[in-house]
Amino acid sequence: MERREEARYKVDATAELKYGATTLKVKAVEISKHGIRIESENFINPGTKVQAVLFLKEPQRVSGEVKWVLAEPGASGMFYKIGIFCEGRQLVADEEEVVEKVDEE
Repeated sequence: MERREEARYKVDATAELKYGATTLKVKAVEISKHGIRIESENFINPGTKVQAVLFLKEPQRVSGEVKWVLAEPGASGMFYKIGIFCEGRQLVADEEEVVEKVDEE
């Protein structure tokens, strides 16, 4: 059963993620109107409040909260898929901003 409320779109963008005194360079791989899926070598606890700058056509600044984290093995150790809900900001205004719509699962 589909739990997604918003369409997801594939992107290939770098992002800078900040929380507390930590700043990370991460990869944004999917966005929706109110969410981002990133990949990182660093684990971030669900519930952590974050600020991010997404480097799309124009840099976009957003604030949000980590909702889920999945650990996966990679070539150089573990990496993490992280879902972030972005508060009050619509990330995708139209489909021209994104690369490819993700199929419904």
